[in-house]
Amino acid sequence: MKKILLLGSGELGKEFVISAQRKGQHIIACDSYAGAPAMQVADEFEIFDMLNGEELERVVKKHHPDIIVPEIEAIRTERLYDFEKEGIQVVPSARAVNFTMNRKAIRDLAAQELGLKTAKYFYAKTLEELKEAADKIGFPCVVKPLMSSSGKGQSLVKSADELEHAWEYGCSGSRGDIRELIIEEFIKFDSEITLLTVTQKNGPTLFCPPIGHVQKG
Repeated sequence: MKKILLLGSGELGKEFVISAQRKGQHIIACDSYAGAPAMQVADEFEIFDMLNGEELERVVKKHHPDIIVPEIEAIRTERLYDFEKEGIQVVPSARAVNFTMNRKAIRDLAAQELGLKTAKYFYAKTLEELKEAADKIGFPCVVKPLMSSSGKGQSLVKSADELEHAWEYGCSGSRGDIRELIIEEFIKFDSEITLLTVTQKNGPTLFCPPIGHVQKG
């Protein structure tokens, strides 16, 4: 039996807990509020701010999990590297989690390390840097926090007059204490897709059929 620390206890986390328990695993469900869905079926639960690195470390030391599974974005992801070095398995890995929850990390990986074609982009730590970047990219452009979820803090900026509001809105929608935004060229597109991917420990990487999304209005 493995002891699994689940960071995030939403509906998806609840399904994970049920499936893992069927395999005989012991689950500690964590979230920032009481009565979260996964907590209702988990063996144990912890309520704390997972963006607080010290609190996260306290819970890890308390339970000594074999595996940590992040389920949401609101986590002090850089601490996962430390836990991994201590011998705790992070699923899928600390590096993968950090990339998927940090737009700067994933964009630099795609554009610089892998050489993939992306929209033109710049980073901005101040309003002045944001204005300079917008001058280079042009309008309309898209302004986003480096770390957020569900579209929080994102703006489609159509003129220079909207930049100050986009800066304040982006910073207010950012996760944790990060005050840095990414500004991107606006790309006209017809649809977007989700490609669900499964990486196996032993075996080929599997891809589900792409799921298309079209927003109207």
